[in-house]
Amino acid sequence: MVKETGKQIVQEAWQREAITQQAGQQASSRKFRWVEKISWVVPIVQEKTAPIAESIKAKLPKRFFRKAQNPTVAEPEIISTAITLQPPVSLGVDSIYRKYRCWNGNTLGCEWTQKTLEQDPTAKKCLQCGFPTNLPLKTEFRGYRGRYRIDSFLGHRGMGRLYLGIQIADRQLVVIKEYLLPNVCFNPEETRDRKQLFERIAGLSLADGRIQDMRLNSPWDAVADPVAERCYLITNGNQDAYPTLSAYLATNGAMTEGEVYRVLSQVLQTLQFLHSQKFSLPSGQVQQGIAHGNISLDSLLIMADAKAFFIHVSDLALWERLFDLPTAKTIIPTFAQDLVSLGYVAFYLLTGSTVDLVSHQPLDPKQEQHWTSVTLAFKAFILRLLELDKPFSSAEEARQALLQLPLPPPSEVLVITGKPEDDKTKLRRPPLLLLGMLGFVLLGSLIWFLLQKFQNQVILSENITVCCLKDVPAVPPGTYTYTGEKNGTWSYILRQTNLILQNQTLEQKLKASHPKLELTYQPEDLLTTAIDKVKSAQSDFAVTNLVNELTPELRDKEVAYDGLVVFVAFSYSKRDKSLPRALNGQISFEQLRDLYTGKITNWNQLKGTNLPDLPVRLYVPPEREALQIFEKRVLKEESAIAAFANLQNQNQKSSTSRTSSIDITRLSPLEMLRRVLEDFEENNIGSIGFATLSQVFGQCSAYPLAVVDGNKSAVQTLVQDNGKSIDPNTDLCDDKGSYKPNIQVFKSGSYPLGYPIVVVYSGDNSRPPIGQKFADMLRTEEVQKLLEKAGLVPVEKIKN
Repeated sequence: MVKETGKQIVQEAWQREAITQQAGQQASSRKFRWVEKISWVVPIVQEKTAPIAESIKAKLPKRFFRKAQNPTVAEPEIISTAITLQPPVSLGVDSIYRKYRCWNGNTLGCEWTQKTLEQDPTAKKCLQCGFPTNLPLKTEFRGYRGRYRIDSFLGHRGMGRLYLGIQIADRQLVVIKEYLLPNVCFNPEETRDRKQLFERIAGLSLADGRIQDMRLNSPWDAVADPVAERCYLITNGNQDAYPTLSAYLATNGAMTEGEVYRVLSQVLQTLQFLHSQKFSLPSGQVQQGIAHGNISLDSLLIMADAKAFFIHVSDLALWERLFDLPTAKTIIPTFAQDLVSLGYVAFYLLTGSTVDLVSHQPLDPKQEQHWTSVTLAFKAFILRLLELDKPFSSAEEARQALLQLPLPPPSEVLVITGKPEDDKTKLRRPPLLLLGMLGFVLLGSLIWFLLQKFQNQVILSENITVCCLKDVPAVPPGTYTYTGEKNGTWSYILRQTNLILQNQTLEQKLKASHPKLELTYQPEDLLTTAIDKVKSAQSDFAVTNLVNELTPELRDKEVAYDGLVVFVAFSYSKRDKSLPRALNGQISFEQLRDLYTGKITNWNQLKGTNLPDLPVRLYVPPEREALQIFEKRVLKEESAIAAFANLQNQNQKSSTSRTSSIDITRLSPLEMLRRVLEDFEENNIGSIGFATLSQVFGQCSAYPLAVVDGNKSAVQTLVQDNGKSIDPNTDLCDDKGSYKPNIQVFKSGSYPLGYPIVVVYSGDNSRPPIGQKFADMLRTEEVQKLLEKAGLVPVEKIKN
């Protein structure tokens, strides 16, 4: 169900923006970013020929607004041509969409694209200049993760236009960013290449499957329109509709030093995360660290509540720069350039503008007169960001240096304008004032020290590993209900007698450790249903295979790792002719796509050498989440996913109505293992299936193949005691106990089909903390060893 409150807030904010523009205040919002000093930014021509006409005005608390000084109604300004306060542009490089003779110089923000639709709802191009019109309301289109509908037009930001909409299946709020590839600017080949690349790179997820909220607005879906000259980027919720810092400055003026300090602290934390983690792109490519490449007042969004504000980072150059004109220079972003760009953001926030409002010249941090009141230490920090002093080597170093600064004092204390005062001026100050100022500094330093100490203690406490279940502190007694997926990993492990302990289930073990704690497990058919029950407080928490991003009101804590494994028969009687040996113990994602879309019906048709003449039979598990992971990470393309679904549906039809000579059979993992071996030894059929590692580990009827994603090396989930991966010559039955799950490939994220098992709970502090405590119970050394026996990969390598 759509969150009506969030939707209403966003729509009201955009309506206020429209009224403001009609009142003639467009000129005040047209403030250009001065990027001459940021040499790494994609050329100035890629910046808009008009400023970002910001439109989302979130309901910021009163404390963020300056007091009005005799407000007057602005008279409309007559503008014959667009005012452009941009640096010189080198010859041969077009300004964005300059081929369209837009009356206000900004095609993306021009009101005529909307007015054209009002006059003719079927119109595709602006009546004034021919630029593509806005998308009509109620437009629907299909993405890879669902179908979407546009409900309202919000405005534009960066290289695209923004719309508020919903995902039709579950009525969840989404923000849709529309990018344009008009044929006046791009030829058919350029359009095709950009569309293909857009779907392959527009989106980031941690390679190890973890979900971490670092205020980085990551796309949920990316769709290239197969017919129109457009691409669509979809983000969940309304976070991508928050106002930009550029809009904030236009409304509120300059920030205080303390507010800029908070902005820097949050953005540096996000950049540290972005620069240091290993990410997986929609194409399956894994990359260690990514530069944002587009940090500016227009790509940083501000969300405020009654107590504080938060900065969200959006519009990565990775996909934003795909829609620059073909004549634009291509400059590869770097980590260092992100810091320089953030330095300019801080400078502009302190000054309240990007240009001098009198001379209309760009503000330059090299010019002392362009600086406003700021403490010496904070100014020195910003100069280092700007590389006008010793530069920082990384975002991490910059953030640590920021944390070492004393908390910014009130604006009237210890501020400077220009050069510091001489000693004579200082001697004239009353002694009481000096003592008061010194007291403020000492008090601020003490508070900062205590906060740092407390934060460090929290971090240390998170990393402490408790030995035993009975040692977990502060477990709240009482009766609680939790949930998960019926056919998921947790349901399998929790209630299997003898799987972990002799004549005892893990559920019984957990109950015995805390007699006053009564937990009732009520799994759901669908993971989405289970998560919704946690949100609505019908369940206290959930244990699940986390493969999708959670909404902001939920928290999660990892307790183990699992993953999909692909397997074929492991036969002794026909070992020389077996598939593990013919495949050299591995299979590629490309080969899996050919198999599971029905392109291959015999193993000798598969790309490879010396593959046997064996008909193919396909199996899949019943777990919905396992199928979704396989579709997302292996099949990837919509056409392949559709073919995969069609083969599964055919198994439900009679043989006379089938359209393909091959289908897919859905079986439980244990039954699948039995059938795979039976097919090979008794019927001479080469069957293949996949299931979770936790349900396949420890058997010897099938061989788990190493998987190859693209041009990467093959990765095997099982490792022998000597540290080497298993191979087709490993005796899986006689050597039981001599091999185990390869912890490192899951922790590093190098196994492309791995994902975390997490406890999901509410972030509402008024609810009992049983979710967090249950996660702590599962993370004890005692339970981690038990989970490892069950085939799961422990969160931390167990120390004996």
